[in-house]
Amino acid sequence: MEIHQRIRSYIQKKGLKFNFVAEKSDINPKRFYRLMNGDSPLSLDEYEKICLGLEVEPGYFFNEKFLESKNFEIENKNSIKEAI
Repeated sequence: MEIHQRIRSYIQKKGLKFNFVAEKSDINPKRFYRLMNGDSPLSLDEYEKICLGLEVEPGYFFNEKFLESKNFEIENKNSIKEAI
């Protein structure tokens, strides 16, 4: 899942409106909609603003992906050990 999809899902699960989050994030609502639809790339500055607006740590939307990749690495190492 791409980062804009994670943010969009979080906003929807919290029952927030895009206009509200755009305003709290100090991002033009039209720009915010383009970001959330994946029509425009999300800059680091915009990502930080969105995290501030949502009151979450910047790493929040990466935690799940990081854990998935870590688990994949561990499984691969175990598979290699078993093969040897």
